[in-house]
Amino acid sequence: MIKMIREDSQIKRCTDCGKSITFSEFCLYNSSISKERAKDLWNDSMIVIYCPECYFNIPEKPFKQKRGYFNYHLRFTNN
Repeated sequence: MIKMIREDSQIKRCTDCGKSITFSEFCLYNSSISKERAKDLWNDSMIVIYCPECYFNIPEKPFKQKRGYFNYHLRFTNN
């Protein structure tokens, strides 16, 4: 007999701090997405889960422009 596990009973841990997050909390934190989409994200092994405190305190990576962008504009400013 196969035992089905409901998403509500599964607990994941925040990637940074290790805080327990249930599927219900995940849906509450991400209320802008549908429950079906939330279920897909929750069950995807490639997606990392963060608690709200850690998610909003992630340092941003600096924006890096392509080299061609600089060279293109230098051609017009040096004339």
